[in-house]
Amino acid sequence: MKYLVAFAGALSCAMLAASAMPSVKVLGVTPDLVLIFTACWAVVRGQGEAMVVVPIAGVLRDLTTSDPVGTSVLALSPIVLLAVARELRPVESEFLPALAVVASASLAYALVSMAVLTAIGDGVPWGTALLRVAVPSMLVNALFAAIVYPPMRWMSPRPKAVSFGVGSAVRL
Repeated sequence: MKYLVAFAGALSCAMLAASAMPSVKVLGVTPDLVLIFTACWAVVRGQGEAMVVVPIAGVLRDLTTSDPVGTSVLALSPIVLLAVARELRPVESEFLPALAVVASASLAYALVSMAVLTAIGDGVPWGTALLRVAVPSMLVNALFAAIVYPPMRWMSPRPKAVSFGVGSAVRL
């Protein structure tokens, strides 16, 4: 059931990104709803579920864009590694790690996409693309993650405390 919900959410984000979001420009870039949805899912639900949701979201995104098929799957794959920020727990909340994952994933997505486009022979102006697309998209996607993350966190089940060792003195 959870993967059906993820599929529906990723499909909705991909269709919205292809139809309505091109008219939304913040700092000259359009928020990447599929990336934001996938990164928030990975932080809220964990790395195990991210390994399933990232390819689903990537394929759906590729079907709604003119990018070569497989580019989004490859470019979204660092989210699975970045989802480890959830387990590190540098702060008590998961909100700040979610914003960090979205910003880092935005930069990784831009770099991987530019590398793929360069590999297939498209001329990519790396300096301009980094300054005018990658850096602003890190900020804009993090801002929009502040809208996507709270409802996703609210709808997700809370993990149960697991005791470690004898008694309940030590909790993980």
